[in-house]
Amino acid sequence: MSTPSLAFTDLGSGRPLVLLHAFPLNRRMWEPQFAALAKDFRLIAPDYPGMGESPLSPTPYSLESLADSIMALLKSMDISEKVSLLGLSMGGYLAFEVARKYPGRLNALILAATHPAPDSEQGRQARQETAEMARKEGLEPLADRMLPRLLGKTTRDTHPELVGKVRAQIISNSKEGVAQASLAMAERRDSIPLLPQIQIPTLLLSGTEDPIIPGMPPEAVQQQIPVSAWTVIERSGHLLNLEQPGQFNRHVGEFLSRV
Repeated sequence: MSTPSLAFTDLGSGRPLVLLHAFPLNRRMWEPQFAALAKDFRLIAPDYPGMGESPLSPTPYSLESLADSIMALLKSMDISEKVSLLGLSMGGYLAFEVARKYPGRLNALILAATHPAPDSEQGRQARQETAEMARKEGLEPLADRMLPRLLGKTTRDTHPELVGKVRAQIISNSKEGVAQASLAMAERRDSIPLLPQIQIPTLLLSGTEDPIIPGMPPEAVQQQIPVSAWTVIERSGHLLNLEQPGQFNRHVGEFLSRV
C-alpha cells in the first residue's frame, strides 16, 4: 500500500521538528505551535491523505505506509539530518511506526495523548463504525459525537470558541479521508514490544481530563522507555496542544532544549 504526496507546512528555522496531527483533525491544529515554536525550530507539519489539503489516497493505506510517506516527504525537502518527532493521538500511533521503521532518523520523540497498545476487538469495531458513519452520514454528526471526548470539560465550559474551531476543522476534511484514517488506526501494530527499543530521549504528555486514552497508563509506558519523562497537563482533555497551548509549548520547548 502507498499514500499520495502530502500537503504540509514548513515554517521557521533551526532543528527540524515534525508535527503529526490527531484524528480527525489536520495540520491546522498546530497553529498555536507554529506561532510559539517556529523561532527555535523548523516545523514540518503534514496533512494525512484526505485530510486538510492532502489528496485522498486512491486505496486504503496503513500507518506503516504513511510512515514511509513522512520519510519520503523529508527526503523531498532535502532534510537528511535527524529530526525530532511530535505525535498527538493518531499522530502518536504514527510516531511509533516511524520510530520502529526509521530509528536512525530520529533524535527525540514526543508522544502526546497516545498509547502503544493496539485496539481491542471492540475498539476495532468502533473504528469501523466511525468510518461507516463518516461515509454515510458525513462529518458534522461525527464531529458532534466526538467533541465531548476530544476536549476536556474545562475547555468546553470556558472556551466555546475553541469547541467551534475544532468542529469546523473536523468537517473541513473529506469523509473518505476520515474513514480511511479510522480504518488505518484499527489495523495498527502493537507497539508495546517496541518501547524498550526506543533509545532516544522521549517525552510523554497527558491531560488530566482526557477520557480517550485506554490501555497502558503513561507512567507504565514511561517505565519501559529507557530515556523518558512523563508530564501531566492540568485542565486539559485529549487535544493538549489546543486546550493548554502555553503549558504544552513550554514543556515541548524545555524538553527539546535538553536533547
